[in-house]
Amino acid sequence: MGRDEELLRGRIFGEDHDHPRPGPKPGRTYAELVGGPLDGLLLDITGWSADEIQTGVALMTELG
Repeated sequence: MGRDEELLRGRIFGEDHDHPRPGPKPGRTYAELVGGPLDGLLLDITGWSADEIQTGVALMTELG
């Protein structure tokens, strides 16, 4: 795993890269993104229905 990949692990998708607390927040629910350029990032799924979670989501990124 490269240095850039290590810096992304445990960070939340959509959170500013220079956020003072980039990791998970208490009381929130997260899913880990797997594969592609967002591998290892966390997606905040708090409030999502079971159907939304099982269906999945396509995320747009400038990383690829």
